[in-house]
Amino acid sequence: MPPIFAICILYGLGLTASMQVGLIGPIAPDLRAGFGLSQAEFGLVASLITAAGALTAIPAGVWAARAGLRTSLILGCVMMIIGATIFATADVAVMLYIGRLVTSIGYLLIVVGAPSWMAGFDNPKLVAMAMSIWGTFIPVGIAMGNWVSAAMVVWLDWRMAVAACTLPVVILLPLMAAMTPPAPSTTRKSMLVGVMGVLKSRAALKVSLTFAAFAGATSAALAFMPAMLADNLDIGIAPAAGIIGTTAIVGNIVGSIGAGMALGRNIAGRAILMLFLPLMALAIATLFISTYVPLSIAVLIVFNISQGAVAGTCFALLPGIAKGGLSMPALQGMLAQFAEIFVVIVPPITGAMIDHNGWSGAAGVLAGCYFVGFLISLGKSKDRRFAP
Repeated sequence: MPPIFAICILYGLGLTASMQVGLIGPIAPDLRAGFGLSQAEFGLVASLITAAGALTAIPAGVWAARAGLRTSLILGCVMMIIGATIFATADVAVMLYIGRLVTSIGYLLIVVGAPSWMAGFDNPKLVAMAMSIWGTFIPVGIAMGNWVSAAMVVWLDWRMAVAACTLPVVILLPLMAAMTPPAPSTTRKSMLVGVMGVLKSRAALKVSLTFAAFAGATSAALAFMPAMLADNLDIGIAPAAGIIGTTAIVGNIVGSIGAGMALGRNIAGRAILMLFLPLMALAIATLFISTYVPLSIAVLIVFNISQGAVAGTCFALLPGIAKGGLSMPALQGMLAQFAEIFVVIVPPITGAMIDHNGWSGAAGVLAGCYFVGFLISLGKSKDRRFAP
């Protein structure tokens, strides 16, 4: 199979994984009404999609390298299907939590395995292109999940929204299973050696912590954004999801490709992060308190371009770090684990702040997280692309 088709299939799996994050926003009113959830409890439902990664992503990355990327991705697809089935058939709140936990295992194995597969291609230019594209999988997948979920909620119900957002993985699973993964670029290591290797890398720690603060805030922002826009701008959930999805796809592609071009011209990743993380903080704070439609759309576009630039930069830095003899799946696991710890924590905290202080409370929490990422990026690193 030509590499370009492999990239499309692997990227498609990433999009499907992120659709499980994006589907939750439009169905929030139905879940809260049907199961009697508070905003904080709904935030927990949203955040549990990354619970497995928050606990085990680094060991899972080492395991994926040892077991084989195809095996880990097949298991990830199966777990995602099982988890979505449990979630869509839930009749009590606890089954919502269980379904999201099972789905989180599939989500973890996909987001660790797919980019590691891409990084194993022989052509360095192809790897750079693939990783740049992969940097958009979270926001674009979330936007697609928002679109599909909103449409299904309007015409059918929230359970069908979950099913529709999971259908692509059923289609992509046999195609991925037929592909031949690239030969591993590093020797297989024991679990302890693999985990300690990435934890000792200062460059990997810096990128992972920066991405973690970014990912936690972005997950919470997108989970609550449809309801926030509906309240603040007095529009329906479906139009809100349409606005979010359109600006997310266009903005993130522009931001990610722009960041890739900047890195290709030897502009430091640290400089890109120091520019766009403060922009994200300002944009999200303005967005969550704005009641003026043109201003809201303008800052939403800025937010999404910045989001693509930050995500693309963080993912693009990993293959270079891996050249120091580290396992690429372990590095992806480290990025995922740090990020998903924040993704589990930030949405419930944001929901609690909404319960007590309204949307302005969420604005403060989210802007604060992006500013923390900015502070982490201020520190210098020996990695030449992360350093000034």
